[in-house]
Amino acid sequence: MKYALVRFSGIYLFDENIRLVDKKKVEFDAEDILTIKEGKLPNNIKKILPQGVLFLGQRFEDFRTEDNVGKIRKALGQIRDEDFITVQPQFVRAAIRDISRSVTRDLIIIQAISMLDDLNKIINLMMERFREWYELYLPELSQMIDDHEKFVKTVSGKTREELMKEYGIEDTMGGDLTEMDIEMLNNISKRILELYRLREDLRKYIEKLMEEVAPNVKAIAGPTVGARLIALAGGLKELAMLPASTIQVLGAEKALFRHLRKGTPPPKHGVLFNHPMVQKLPKKRRGAMARTLAAKISIAAKVDAFTPGKFIADRLQKELEERFRQLKEGIKGKTK
Repeated sequence: MKYALVRFSGIYLFDENIRLVDKKKVEFDAEDILTIKEGKLPNNIKKILPQGVLFLGQRFEDFRTEDNVGKIRKALGQIRDEDFITVQPQFVRAAIRDISRSVTRDLIIIQAISMLDDLNKIINLMMERFREWYELYLPELSQMIDDHEKFVKTVSGKTREELMKEYGIEDTMGGDLTEMDIEMLNNISKRILELYRLREDLRKYIEKLMEEVAPNVKAIAGPTVGARLIALAGGLKELAMLPASTIQVLGAEKALFRHLRKGTPPPKHGVLFNHPMVQKLPKKRRGAMARTLAAKISIAAKVDAFTPGKFIADRLQKELEERFRQLKEGIKGKTK
């Protein structure tokens, strides 16, 4: 029986008494190094290994391992590796490729949903300032239209006279602005409308990404809520590893810490509050719905992360709808 050790300078072979009997020099390229890192051996190494060899403390696919610490120390004591400088470029290239491969699609989702959240904040800030500015010109219209997007679409490119006629405003408390002032307001309104279009494009992009990366999570949680859960967890696999009880309160960390520090009531949901099934129920039943929803999302995330291509969301959705119906009927029964 022979033992082996893989080192950066080659393959060391030992006899049954852990005496060094041979060293096979191997030049590893970057791909070989990454293959070894994944617990596999490149084909060029497999060809030179004797039959039935055991690796000392190293685990590789299709090979057995000897974990005896004494044998491993004895083997390492007989090894004199060559200068690492000679193979350093290959290891640097392997590290660069490894980092490049670590940029997975779920990381793109995290950046996209973070951009969407930032864009919402920017639009709200700009709209608040734009409304205040426009109220100096036609305050009555601002009071008539609450929705920000509808308001900016209404005023963009229209004169005050046209707007007053359209909305039946006979007189206004607004001041008279110069053509330069009005032109600037119109330019700002156009830029804000571009941001609204960008936000819509970003939402569609996130929906396509979620369909590609996490179709089960998308179907159960919705594209936006699902993407936020992935972002809060740090990735799809990280979300899949979380228990359902943690998924339920993702996004409610401040409330959870207040509960732990001050004994306030614990949060019943985090970003799951934005799910339609949670919002459509009365407050006292939302926690139960969020708990069920988190359990289904946990299952969906595990499928998406570890068995991609498998779709089970239709079954999970039916179970969710049944639970939603039970909670809703239970409420009606109690209020009769």
